[in-house]
Amino acid sequence: MLPRSIRSMKLLGFLVSVLMVWVLSGCGEESVGGGGTQEEGGATDRFGEPDFGLKSGGGTQADSSAAHLTADNMKKVDDLIAQAMQDKNLPGVVVGVWTPDEGEYVTAQGTANRDTGRARELEDPFRIASITKTFTGTAILQLVDQGLLSKSDPLSTWYPDFPNADEITVDDLLRMRSGLVDPLDKDFLQEFYDDPELVYTAEDAIAAAAARADEFEPPDQKTKYNNLNFVMLGEIVGKVSGNDFGDQVAQNIFEPLGMANSLYPTNDQLPGQLHGYSLNPETEEFDDKTVLNPRVAGGAGVLISNLSDLRTYASALYTGDLLQPETQAARLEAQQIDGEADFIKYGEGILELGKFCGHNGTVFGFSSEMFYLPEEDAVIVVNVNRLDEDDESKSTDLFLAVSKTFFPEYVDW
Repeated sequence: MLPRSIRSMKLLGFLVSVLMVWVLSGCGEESVGGGGTQEEGGATDRFGEPDFGLKSGGGTQADSSAAHLTADNMKKVDDLIAQAMQDKNLPGVVVGVWTPDEGEYVTAQGTANRDTGRARELEDPFRIASITKTFTGTAILQLVDQGLLSKSDPLSTWYPDFPNADEITVDDLLRMRSGLVDPLDKDFLQEFYDDPELVYTAEDAIAAAAARADEFEPPDQKTKYNNLNFVMLGEIVGKVSGNDFGDQVAQNIFEPLGMANSLYPTNDQLPGQLHGYSLNPETEEFDDKTVLNPRVAGGAGVLISNLSDLRTYASALYTGDLLQPETQAARLEAQQIDGEADFIKYGEGILELGKFCGHNGTVFGFSSEMFYLPEEDAVIVVNVNRLDEDDESKSTDLFLAVSKTFFPEYVDW
């Protein structure tokens, strides 16, 4: 999510300003497009506010007609992934890059299960954390298209006793401009880390925020990343549609797009054989965080998906396959996130990072990036099965390096 203590389900950790070294050796066992063979082990989003460290300027400008998924660039990405796994002690990594004209680069490297040695595989399902926010935003906007709610509807329509609810609209929640306090803060994340199966509901989060009404800011004044906005929107989806949030997303997003590997989890288990890890700073050993209650974050970070499904969804998210054209156009009208560089913006449940649109997410055990580059109709998806107690993204640097290697003319950080 986001800030240092909260990113797990937030945008998380976007901004490590230093890009990775692009050289050195290493390979990936399950790789398409890239050159190498995977090594069996590899070295070895929270819920808060964003802490982007990107600054504008310094991008390499190239000819936009140049080839991108070249053999040379694929080898560079193979090498930078291997180096990142070694330097950052990453158990496993999957990366997918797709363009309609040049094909794809997809690779799985490292380990899915440190106990058994089972290798990371391309289609392993993982927790997508704050990428969930894009689905929640889509579900809300579909209800707008159906005439079942309006973006101008006040929060008091569903939560009449919530402080300032008459002043906060659905659009304020979608755009991270509600002025609310996020109860999924650093202290809460520590509690959640210590007890990954913590029983905590959306109503608990809403009540915790209401108790801190004296910390609210006026709505529609600043764009500030906040998990509570999408926790509330997930609840509103259910109240308006009459369906559980998970059923609504499955029927109206997963099924139309053929996302057969995506789901709203109904228990604390992760399907498949992939495990998520956090490095314990005291023991310097990995703690297994695979079993975890993702419903803590609700509409802000609950969903599970995989590489191929996110490829499909990233394109549909930007092109608006599931929304009316005017609804999609309004969704993409983004505003700068308060205190960040002018190219880091937020629309209606969608993040813009320069030319790239999508979202990222972190939750203990997993760190992910999903972005679409409209100029090339290209998709980049990255997942690392490690996210520590400090909620510092383990996937952002990789996304930055991969995007700069393949698409330098669109990168300016």
